[in-house]
Amino acid sequence: MIEKASSTSNELQQDIQYLKLALSLDKDISEYQSIDTPAAYKKVHNRIKNKPYSLYTITARYAAILTIPLLISTIILGYLYFNRNATIKSPVYAEVYTSPGTITRYELPDQTIVWLNSNSKLRYPTQFDTDTREVALEGEAYFEVHADKQHPFYVNTNKGIKVYAYGTQFNVNTYDEEDFIETVLEKGHVNIITPDERTTIVLNPGEGLLYNKTFQTFNKSEVDVYEKTAWKNGKLIFRNTTLEDILKRLEKRYNVSITFNNKTGKEYRYRATFSNESITQILDYLSKSAQLKWEMKEPVQQNDSSFTRQQIHVTLYN
Repeated sequence: MIEKASSTSNELQQDIQYLKLALSLDKDISEYQSIDTPAAYKKVHNRIKNKPYSLYTITARYAAILTIPLLISTIILGYLYFNRNATIKSPVYAEVYTSPGTITRYELPDQTIVWLNSNSKLRYPTQFDTDTREVALEGEAYFEVHADKQHPFYVNTNKGIKVYAYGTQFNVNTYDEEDFIETVLEKGHVNIITPDERTTIVLNPGEGLLYNKTFQTFNKSEVDVYEKTAWKNGKLIFRNTTLEDILKRLEKRYNVSITFNNKTGKEYRYRATFSNESITQILDYLSKSAQLKWEMKEPVQQNDSSFTRQQIHVTLYN
């Protein structure tokens, strides 16, 4: 913050110097423009009559006297204008990716800390030098926003939802394959702007907002924040979670492809916490409370020499 304040002060001092120089030049130009041209002409004419100078010589001399200062002023003002504009550059953006099955912790230029979940991407400017701090998210991320009331922090999603805050901690889930965008607040306050920018929804700590991409509807409710954010610490937390949702989260965590065949038509829910377990250990645990069978197939090499993701078939029997 000290470096930022110093930079802002230097820029202000530079602007003041530019303004003082421009005002001084403007004063000089005004003085040149205030010259009484008819009187000057009469004076020159009388001198021509009294002295043997040619009209051309005297006219050129006075023209030079009047023109040179104006020319110098124009050049300096032009230099100030173009030099000032040259310092206004288009923002340069950087992108951070996380490979499938990995989690990345990253610090932004404003000291905001971001955790990126598996197969996610964050785009941000290399310098936050405007009135707002804006980033674009694909996938899932947990933000610990550095407090700055003068420069709100915006998270833009690919479906038009905007989340903005000043200094807080929250999670945004905006995977393309999901039917919803979810925002969960842990500390502070966040505001969520709808795609049409007509509605702003305020979240308090412990609350979450689900946005349905298909029907463009919102559902605000209290949530288990620890369950939603523990992924950044390498944990999988399930609290009354359906088996189908558990398998979706296992896909992201372990970078596998899971097909689920529910032959019972029933909905099974689980409460569990996993940290360092392998996916086979988790599937074995889930199999103890239901007639669940699973089969794993090895990756297959494709024509471009790459391999498919590991396939797991899960079947729930009566």
